[in-house]
Amino acid sequence: MKKITKLLTFILFCFAFTAKAQQIQTDRPNETESPTAIKVHHLQIESGFSYEKQDDEKTFEIPQAVFRYGLFKNAEIRIETAFKINEEQQEKHDGIDPIVIGAKYHLIDHKGLMPDLALLSRVSIPWMADNAFQDPKYSPEIRMLAQHELSKSSHVGYNMGIKWLAETAHPEYIYTLSADHALTKKIKLVAEAYGFTESHHHAQNSADIALLYVLKKNMQLDIMCGSGIMHSPKEKYVEIGLSYVL
Repeated sequence: MKKITKLLTFILFCFAFTAKAQQIQTDRPNETESPTAIKVHHLQIESGFSYEKQDDEKTFEIPQAVFRYGLFKNAEIRIETAFKINEEQQEKHDGIDPIVIGAKYHLIDHKGLMPDLALLSRVSIPWMADNAFQDPKYSPEIRMLAQHELSKSSHVGYNMGIKWLAETAHPEYIYTLSADHALTKKIKLVAEAYGFTESHHHAQNSADIALLYVLKKNMQLDIMCGSGIMHSPKEKYVEIGLSYVL
């Protein structure tokens, strides 16, 4: 894991010298990914802390981070990682989750009834993790990302996708729906519902609400809380995060 840490540090160090400030737009803190891609030669870091309770199991991610870099026009590459602490009854495990490597490509700008559209693909690397959280297989995922502009201050976004589970290699289907409204120039309210389902299984659905606050043009604070609904094992979860452009 020391080699992985050094690699991430090196990537961040190299990107920082070519990055310039831009108006920040983030994919966090909810499940719905935005179709917006990072501008060319900009690095955006989306970091946060999360807590989730499921029956007698508690999971902390402290921190979780996504590094997004604008590779060329309308395209970004990304690295996602998290340090996880898992507590269940008398057992406790901690370490780095499998690192996820991905890319996003913005396909179409919104026009009339046509939404902004983008394609996101990513894969978790099973061996790029601490022993306690290594997966048996790679877990690829692909999503179509869409967002409609209702007004200058309101948007509706949704994702549809498929992910092949690391434990079984079976496909899991993903669907999300998110609505946001800018209360002021700096404060945005977001509500979301999303779910995951496998063939011949009940869908696991959740809902959450988030508040985003723009501290500076290139820096945003967020807080989110949610709960499982309709067959979801999640009881409750909460996140707080800070995102910024270098």
